[in-house]
Amino acid sequence: MSEWRLTVGMEIHVELETKTKMFCGCANDPFHSDANTNVCPVCYGLPGALPLINKEAVAMVIRFGRAIKADIAPKTFWARKNYFYPDLPKGYQISQSTLPLVDGGQITIDGETYHLNHAHLEEDAGKLSHSADKTHSLVDYNRAGVPLLEIVTEPDFHTAEAAKKFCQELQRIFRTLKISSADMEKGQMRCEANISVSKTDVLGTKVEVKNIGSFRMVEKAILYEYDRQIEALEGGEKLRQETRGWDDVKGKTVVMRTKETSADYRYFPEPDLPMVATSLDAVETTHILPDEQRAKLAELGLHKEVIGAVVDKNGFALVMELAGKDKDMAIEAGKLFLAIPKFAELDQENQEALLNLRKQNGWPKDTVAEIVEKAVTEGKSIEKIAPEFAQNEDLSGVVKDVINKNQKQVEEYKAGKEVVFQYLVGQVMAATKGRANIQQVRDELKKALGNTNS
Repeated sequence: MSEWRLTVGMEIHVELETKTKMFCGCANDPFHSDANTNVCPVCYGLPGALPLINKEAVAMVIRFGRAIKADIAPKTFWARKNYFYPDLPKGYQISQSTLPLVDGGQITIDGETYHLNHAHLEEDAGKLSHSADKTHSLVDYNRAGVPLLEIVTEPDFHTAEAAKKFCQELQRIFRTLKISSADMEKGQMRCEANISVSKTDVLGTKVEVKNIGSFRMVEKAILYEYDRQIEALEGGEKLRQETRGWDDVKGKTVVMRTKETSADYRYFPEPDLPMVATSLDAVETTHILPDEQRAKLAELGLHKEVIGAVVDKNGFALVMELAGKDKDMAIEAGKLFLAIPKFAELDQENQEALLNLRKQNGWPKDTVAEIVEKAVTEGKSIEKIAPEFAQNEDLSGVVKDVINKNQKQVEEYKAGKEVVFQYLVGQVMAATKGRANIQQVRDELKKALGNTNS
């Protein structure tokens, strides 16, 4: 075991799903729109253009802060963070500096608690696309001005796996609170890691790693940097505070620039925006966060993998509602979230309809999967699709045919080998393409075999 101790603090940026941007009325839709179509003089930073604060974005951040038991600033303001990037046309970013909306807070994951330093609201920059031959870059300003929540944690992580799990849990929280889908592949959630190593309780030199594009990369980048810093220190090298990027193709971090400090950004209050007084009255606080959801589902007796699928696919409300009516059906719903991923794409009304019809018809899993696929692909309700999967054929004829074709198994069953009965059930279900009621199949087989002891 290494004598070097890893310490990590995370910075996570999340785009909020408001209708409009943070400081103007342009549509907040950077992923689906053609380049440079959701833009205006405020986005471009043209002279005389004045920003206005998006009230919905502020409410979303307060909702997040209250959910994680943080302190909400009674008053807050925005500042200009001065630095130049080609995708930030004003030459500064409107952000928060000394009075963030959210102060402190904590998130618990399976009994382990991690602490936030603060979370603040700002605007996102645009997006650069670099040519393959590195001769030019294109810029899309659709993302410029999108509300961006930046979360800064305390240095609470001492393994790469813990940091990765924290980022995954944050994504679940954002989705539970309905403030962001936080899809990393769309750039809606972006992670940065501040990493240091030390042999003592005094933290080592911090290195920030940017451009981490997936949860898997979060873990890989931290593990690489841990090994790199140890090798450098043991080789007599002195680390410097710097910003590095993660190159996933090469599987390594690369130097980007020396790390800026707050003084480098020359913060000063945004002169075109007023001080804002916050209110907690109109912000919903009834959401049950993922960790509590997992605990409640465990009380129902659901398997750990099933619980994970239900929470990740937003199935908690359905399962708990069913649990109050029919616990067995609630457990069955949990299994479908795990076994049939597209089940989560149905709305709750269709999910319940499918569960009820499955109970009535005894559909096997393969039939349920076929019904779900058809419902999702064709956009039809379960009620409309169900008749196509009803068993209209006379079961007695199918059962008779199966018995005639499987005389060896029938004789084994009659000789006392009861396990063969399930084989015969399977043959009948296959003959009906899984559309027969499985209990009716059992009953018909018992009747035809002249033996009710199965």
